[in-house]
Amino acid sequence: MKGLYLLLDALVFLGPLTRSFEPRIAYYKKWKRMLLSTFLTMLIMIPWDIMFTQEGYWGFNPDYLVDIYIANLPIEEVLFFIVVPFASYFIYEVMQLFFPIKSTSKLMHRSSILAGAFLIYAGIQQTGMYTAIVGIALGAELILAGLWKVKWLKSFFRSYIIMLIPFVIVNGLLTGSFLDNPIVWYSELEISGYRIFTIPVEDAFYCMAMMLIYTTVMQAKWIPKFYS
Repeated sequence: MKGLYLLLDALVFLGPLTRSFEPRIAYYKKWKRMLLSTFLTMLIMIPWDIMFTQEGYWGFNPDYLVDIYIANLPIEEVLFFIVVPFASYFIYEVMQLFFPIKSTSKLMHRSSILAGAFLIYAGIQQTGMYTAIVGIALGAELILAGLWKVKWLKSFFRSYIIMLIPFVIVNGLLTGSFLDNPIVWYSELEISGYRIFTIPVEDAFYCMAMMLIYTTVMQAKWIPKFYS
């Protein structure tokens, strides 16, 4: 099973990559914006990951790794922040191409603000650090998205719901589905205990928080034209 995590990274990446050069999709043309989005996402998420690993909130089973580490993180975990946003945003692009949504209602913006406020409140009440921080972080992002009245919020939520299908498969394997032991383990003291099969429910919120950062950069109008 050595290298299983790396294999999962490769499979997640290769799926969208093989479709990126189709003329109608032309996902590859956005490579400059994707590089910027990936860099900024990693700039935020990697320190979070390093801190949680060092504190023992989660960790990695060496039986499934290739024994290459960067800043105390397995190389597979670093690659995760490249391939997962790449593949997830591909869903957004394809859905917008074939079923475009051009705006978001005021009701959805207000609902985003209310949901964000609830998540922050719920996060503050938690004793588990993963549950607390991911709730507060995602809550703040949802509030900002609602206050900024971003037009792409409705299409983001749609693509996120679709993304949950591969999320359950890939994250299920990472957290131990169909395996003798999980590739990624979590301290029970730092999570709520609620799971989607073997996946801590916090991971679904973590993924949304990560993709909101990535999508914000991909959609931002203030980014210099060089990245468009």
